[in-house]
Amino acid sequence: MAISRVALLIVGLVAGTPGIATFASPSLGQAAAAQQARVVSRVTVTLPDADAELELDGKLVPGTGTTRTFETPGLPRSSTQRAALTVRWKPNTYTNMTRTKTVSFRAGDAVTVDLSREDPGDRVRVIYVPTPQDIAEEMVKLAGVTASDVVFEPGCGDARITIAAIKSGARRGLCVDIDADRVEESRAKVKEAGLDSRIEVRHGDALDVHDLSDATVVLLYMGDHFDMLIRPILWRDLKVGARVVSHRFLMGDWKPDKTITIPSDQGGEYELHLWTITENVKKRLARD
Repeated sequence: MAISRVALLIVGLVAGTPGIATFASPSLGQAAAAQQARVVSRVTVTLPDADAELELDGKLVPGTGTTRTFETPGLPRSSTQRAALTVRWKPNTYTNMTRTKTVSFRAGDAVTVDLSREDPGDRVRVIYVPTPQDIAEEMVKLAGVTASDVVFEPGCGDARITIAAIKSGARRGLCVDIDADRVEESRAKVKEAGLDSRIEVRHGDALDVHDLSDATVVLLYMGDHFDMLIRPILWRDLKVGARVVSHRFLMGDWKPDKTITIPSDQGGEYELHLWTITENVKKRLARD
């Protein structure tokens, strides 16, 4: 397997961290004096996809394949190094995944990093595909929305699902989208519907929302990868009795209480899934 020294020559870790050496190049005088005291480390990284992009501290490391190996430049012998490895890949046509792992190692040691395994810190971006309006309304019906409900919609797009929930009687709603353009569109749609006082639209990563304890209904159309990342958050934060409805996508081995297939006025049939937070779900989270 080809070894790329060039890849890590582009790297410059942040200098100045007490007790941590860096990959920053020393001055010529220092380099000459310390030349014989420097060693390299061979780094082998396992990736989730052969076409994934690999970065080291924000710098692209050239290469392809699910296993890639490269060497560091010369490092002070026995020094402690720290580096952040980030992989970006597309598991399907509508999902972009990012996984980051920070590793520490002693200069001269071989370093093995596995970035192929799912991690709670994974981040997902899903392309925007709107749910047909009549299917959005069917999602609200399946959730059994009432006047006491607070709705949370991650990846809200144009907020049509939350707007449908509020129009059906929900007390208030929270929409979150990572795309600034979608947030702007959602806010315009909410304002147009006259629901500014009842729907909050936030710009950000829905996986970072920390105030879900008031939510009683979650409505989403975000893909299997996102669903598996938000699942433990929902189990932890939602109260017993809260309902989750997903357009099309599932939640791994958390089997839905109900699945229905609905024809749309726009053509085609759509699967909707319903889950309910129970005491057993809370116990399962504690076990996991």
